[in-house]
Amino acid sequence: MKTIIRKVLFGTVITFLLPHALAYAQPPAASAAAVVKAADWQATMSRSVAGNILDTKVNETPVKGGLVRVGIVHRTAAENRALMHEELTEIYQIIEGSGTLVTGGEMQEQRAVSDPPNLGDTPSFFVTQIGGDTQEIGPGDVVVLPAGIPHRFSVLHSPMSYIIYRFEVTPSP
Repeated sequence: MKTIIRKVLFGTVITFLLPHALAYAQPPAASAAAVVKAADWQATMSRSVAGNILDTKVNETPVKGGLVRVGIVHRTAAENRALMHEELTEIYQIIEGSGTLVTGGEMQEQRAVSDPPNLGDTPSFFVTQIGGDTQEIGPGDVVVLPAGIPHRFSVLHSPMSYIIYRFEVTPSP
């Protein structure tokens, strides 16, 4: 009888307590919203333009499934090679300047890159881009670049500044 009671108690403990214990073992979600004030990104933009800094991180926030980074990019020259991020989706919100964006196409001559460091741990590559879709981009435009899509500004009509939102998927434990 004692053995049956022990088995029932053990089964009850496992059934009711284990799921709760596992829930506490999960990585914590963000406890509050991250707010990047206009004054903060504008000040970062001013420093980036003045210092000719390509890519500056403004905020990094853990979210369910990964990380979101907000940054400022100030671009003064067109790109000879495209970038491709395996696990990183980017969104550009163009503030000033204009240029020609090339996305997609065939990727050749992949070379691993860790620059800029604001990309995080996701595998990223410089690639030679053959073909692709060409679009003129300017102030007010929003561009969504899903992970795995090669992209580059092949022409800049003027220096370009934009807010960049990066979502990096992180593996589940």
